[in-house]
Amino acid sequence: MLARARALLRHASRPARQEELGWPGEGELDLDRTLDAGFAGLPRAGQAAPDPSALRLVRAAPRTAEVVAILDMSLSMTGEKIALVAVAVAILKMKLELLPVVAFDTVAHPLVRAGEIVSAREIVRRVLEVPAQGYTNIDAGLRSGLAELRRSRERERAGLLFTDGVANVGGDPVRAAAAFPRLHVIHLGDHNPQGARCCREMSSAGRGRIYRAHTWGDLPGIVRRAVRELFRS
Repeated sequence: MLARARALLRHASRPARQEELGWPGEGELDLDRTLDAGFAGLPRAGQAAPDPSALRLVRAAPRTAEVVAILDMSLSMTGEKIALVAVAVAILKMKLELLPVVAFDTVAHPLVRAGEIVSAREIVRRVLEVPAQGYTNIDAGLRSGLAELRRSRERERAGLLFTDGVANVGGDPVRAAAAFPRLHVIHLGDHNPQGARCCREMSSAGRGRIYRAHTWGDLPGIVRRAVRELFRS
């Protein structure tokens, strides 16, 4: 299972940010920033050399962020479905150092707490041990995931919800989604109108993206794509 996750990640880049540096430094020259900083260009004959401190360089720096994975583990999640969700979470863990995990059915069950250091192998084990049972309380899962994010000290935080969108117990998940700094939704399984509408509304309220897994086999590839796009506005 972990080998499959690693294979899918072979060409997936880790979230990064552009970091500005002064001269001297290791990076690529950013012409626009350099001109904005007052660099006058190469001197003409008889003129003094321009001040190199106005040169501006940029480089890609790893993006530190915390993402909470929120997993629908209600009664419809059995067998291969749980295994594929475990692969998806392993992909996230391999690219994101900080990964709290919450599972939910009728109630929410934190599997990895914010700040807890857990290997990808251990996360997979914990996901596979969750029994598929109960109803689908998306509101409880979101609230538990948000509580984990609020314990984080990272500036960038987001939720990634895995669900079919068919909430049959609990409060309004769209209202809970709106409380996230950013919430992305992976819409799983059978795309009935109720579930599709709920997933759209949650991603919109959470200022995030929606990803559609038309079959369960699509899920690992979709998570690979989500890793690349996770923090794009």
